[in-house]
Amino acid sequence: MSVLSPEQISERFRAFSPGSRLGYAVLLALVVISFGYGFFFQVISMNSETQVSGSYFFLYNLVVFLGFGALWLLLHKSYKARSASPARVFWTMLLLGLLFISAAIPLTSFGRDAELIDVFDAVDEFDYNTGAPLVVTTIFKSTFLSLFALIFTLYMIFRIKDLVLFKRTKTAQRNWYLMMAAMVVASLTFFMKSPREDPNILQVIALIPPLGLMVVNSLRASWIVYLNFKEKLISISLSTLLLIFLLTSVDAGPLPNPSPFLQDLFVYIQFYNYGLNIFVMLGIGFGVLYCTASLLLLLFHLPTTGDFQRKEHERAVMHSLTELINQASDPERLYAQIAASPVEAGSAQASWLAVADPQSGSLTPQIVATNKVTPGRVSRLVDTVSLFSDVSASGAYIYLGEAAADHRLSVRPGDGFGSMLAVPLIAREETLGILFVTKDVTHGFEQDDIDAIQVYAAQAAIAMDNARLFEEQLEKERLASELDIAREVQRKLLPQHVPVVDGLTIAASNVSAERVGGDYYDFLALDDERLCLVIGDVSGKGASAAFYMAEMQGIFQSVSRLAPNPSEFLRHANAALAHSLEKNVFISAIYGMLNLKTEEFTMGRAGHCPVAMIDLAGNARYLRPAGLGLGLDRGQLFEKTLQEERISLNPGDVFVLYTDGVVESRDVEGEEYGYDRLLESLKQHRHEDAEGIHDAILGDLDGFLGIESYDDDMTLVVLKWNGINLASAQSNSVKAKKSAAQIEQKID
Repeated sequence: MSVLSPEQISERFRAFSPGSRLGYAVLLALVVISFGYGFFFQVISMNSETQVSGSYFFLYNLVVFLGFGALWLLLHKSYKARSASPARVFWTMLLLGLLFISAAIPLTSFGRDAELIDVFDAVDEFDYNTGAPLVVTTIFKSTFLSLFALIFTLYMIFRIKDLVLFKRTKTAQRNWYLMMAAMVVASLTFFMKSPREDPNILQVIALIPPLGLMVVNSLRASWIVYLNFKEKLISISLSTLLLIFLLTSVDAGPLPNPSPFLQDLFVYIQFYNYGLNIFVMLGIGFGVLYCTASLLLLLFHLPTTGDFQRKEHERAVMHSLTELINQASDPERLYAQIAASPVEAGSAQASWLAVADPQSGSLTPQIVATNKVTPGRVSRLVDTVSLFSDVSASGAYIYLGEAAADHRLSVRPGDGFGSMLAVPLIAREETLGILFVTKDVTHGFEQDDIDAIQVYAAQAAIAMDNARLFEEQLEKERLASELDIAREVQRKLLPQHVPVVDGLTIAASNVSAERVGGDYYDFLALDDERLCLVIGDVSGKGASAAFYMAEMQGIFQSVSRLAPNPSEFLRHANAALAHSLEKNVFISAIYGMLNLKTEEFTMGRAGHCPVAMIDLAGNARYLRPAGLGLGLDRGQLFEKTLQEERISLNPGDVFVLYTDGVVESRDVEGEEYGYDRLLESLKQHRHEDAEGIHDAILGDLDGFLGIESYDDDMTLVVLKWNGINLASAQSNSVKAKKSAAQIEQKID
């Protein structure tokens, strides 16, 4: 014999659960067997001359109650997932009741002489001593009337449960299950009771708890407040029809029953099973109570429907405004929704939104959206500027209960501006706009209207602030993208590699403090014997400095071929830049020319940092030929002050050209790197080639600063004259590029 595992046992149990297909089949089989056994028992009783024994009667009642429980579970599982509107609930109960009546009326009259119905009662169809049915037709009637009545009762209970437990609470749920338990317990007290006996005192007492709980549950009808006017009217009509049906078509206890066909319904059910009859009577009685309570509550709540609908509109408006917070990319739609919100919520009859003119940047208001009123009419009748100013200054709303009496409005009675409210839209302590709302009656806004509109305004301010931030973010991203393009363009304006010259090593690098900078350096080989170079620094930083740097590059590439002499070049450059530079902008520069044949270096300085020079013996000095910055003077003074300096080159001579980003950079304590440190670093590393000196100076500068970024654009160019070719062209280029790339990577 195999032993089932816990998982197998659980699987088989689930297969047998009431919610499974097998469970439904089992429940249906129990119902059929129960009522089939009841029918068989009734036949046995009819054919027996004496009353059946107590054990058979006990078994009969037990089987009937098991069938009742199985039918309950079957219907409960069928209707568990269903949800419907109250009107649909009443309608389905009424429809099933009509079907029940349609089946019950012919069934009750079946086998009875129509002429004798008024003479003989249903009770006469049962044996006086044993209570057994006298004919087979009575067995049919009692069995199927009990089954139909039980189905109708259970269905009605399940549907009413949906209404009672709407917006359920623990208390409501507890009261409901207590009522159902009390109804079952009361029914069980009639277990084994003869149908011809009257209830005893204990059974009467057992009926009190379910009746009390039915009253409690019938008063729970919170679904009513969520109905609109039309839905309430429909629910009133259907609940009234259902109540009339229950009171007239079914024997509702002590109330008179005008129906000649169903007046004996409960007699048949009671002779079928006393306990079942008690349960059906309690269930139908609960239906009568709930329909009565619902009808009265619907009538009482009918006048408050407008207020509830208004609250619903307010909630819908708040929901739409909340959605707009996430859709800030369309300002026009946002403004239109803000202006429409008070009108859609029923808080106002017309509205418009005024915001500070974004074009002028002033507080001059601009009407950006209206609802139920035209902008022209608003401009003609309302001094929006004055009201906007007053509300903005106070930061609080202004309520004009009698708008016509206010000097800021040019309205008369009948113009549709009886009362007006102006509410500020404030975000982060800034007034973004004013929401104006009006009604055509004086004193038309109650305090709850004002509170609601203030809530709209607060939500609208958040949405507008989000829209503004979104727009600013887009603008920042656009500018950043443009600056990235400008940076790439500027990078291409600088030499991609240093020139290869026999007897000379060169290293250079450039780092911008921002995405684009104003420093510039370049080389140009005029012929095999002459190499021109320039280094410049535009005053200021950023995009404007980069623009002038590009202009300087164009001048160098064109003028240096025509005027290679430093003085001539700088004069032409100053003349060319004189009309393009702004008054507060100038360019400092050094222009130099190396003559390899004569081994001379000639330079001119236009207000730029002096050139650091050191020879092989370690004699270091700064070369300071006089000269004004480009653009500082547009007359003769520039030419008069301009000087040249000519140096005869010796092997081991080093020239360091740089911008102020080198010597004026400051450490965390504010101390400048300075000229002395630059010269000292040059002395220490003068024996290295240009790249080694370049890297040593940058290393010394970075070590002094102790930070990973520069406050200003930085350019450093190192020339070392060796007199002979010490490095290959390829190596020279690669090293220079590598050096520049390493520095930029470090700074970035």
